Amino acid sequence: MQVCHDVEEWIKENVEQEVEKQERRCKKWPWPLSWLCSLVTFIVKVIVEVWRKVVRVVCEVIVFAWSVVATVINFVLRLPILGPLIRAIIRAVTWVVSYVGGLVDGLARLLGIRITKHLRVHVMPLSRGNAPLAFELHLRPVMTQTETTLYQRAQIRVHTTYHEPIRNPPEDSLRIGTEGDLILDEAWLKGSWFQAQINKLFESSVPFLFGIGQPVVVFVVEEVGYDGIGTVVGCSGGPFVDWVAVEVSSVVPQVIMGTNDAFPPTVAGGGSPAPQANPRYAPYTVVHEICHTLGLLGHANASAGDLMVAGNITGDALSPFQVGIIRSSSRVTFL
Repeated sequence: MQVCHDVEEWIKENVEQEVEKQERRCKKWPWPLSWLCSLVTFIVKVIVEVWRKVVRVVCEVIVFAWSVVATVINFVLRLPILGPLIRAIIRAVTWVVSYVGGLVDGLARLLGIRITKHLRVHVMPLSRGNAPLAFELHLRPVMTQTETTLYQRAQIRVHTTYHEPIRNPPEDSLRIGTEGDLILDEAWLKGSWFQAQINKLFESSVPFLFGIGQPVVVFVVEEVGYDGIGTVVGCSGGPFVDWVAVEVSSVVPQVIMGTNDAFPPTVAGGGSPAPQANPRYAPYTVVHEICHTLGLLGHANASAGDLMVAGNITGDALSPFQVGIIRSSSRVTFL
């Protein structure tokens, strides 16, 4: 009911306080004007007080009703198969509408009118049991690269929020498939678990249901692709899914070498043995996967130096058409 409390506070600060100021001014006026003025302000105070109570009650009824609806919607969207299917249909409609609307932004850019847009990204590392795969300090460099790339290439300002690692997740969640395997993972119990983690982050709302301004959640996992660590480093279900997954071995720049195949990250100067540069570090991994979520499907016609090339990404080039696509995503907003 926080929103109702905020509305009530706004009425107090912007209406009742003004009435009280006028009441004090009334006392300085000569009689009978002071008496008439005080009478009017008293009547206004009564009306405002009644209005405030009515607004609070109506607000709480609406919020309660929506919370019930949102609970049902969240429950349905978390169901295997049915939830991902409904969400994909809703997002497909929003996707088409948002890209048609994006033509206006594209025309404005052609005319030299370049307005900064905004994208919210939440980073959530998983853990091996109770041992986190990474912390904010390990992931900050790759997210800084992501923020820089999207702003320089598409004038999209990324607002990154880091979360504490999810402790003791289901062991199955540490490994995500790609292509057909990803579709199966998203549609079945694994996808339901990831969606449940997302639902814990955000208050349900109509805009978020349709993906309008919905943040992208980056899950840091142990393995992507079911074919060995380091072969495939990230995956995305495109604009129909709210999250991407990236392999921890590709998104941390410093590691302790020689301990195991996962190369666990470490804080520089954090102990022995000394951390070294990670040979598997791929700074464009996260931004590449986010761009898939913003509408850049597949890797067709990409070449060396392009951001959307498959495999080893060595550059961050985006074509004007690609920029138009990601800026038109419903997740990217002007506020």
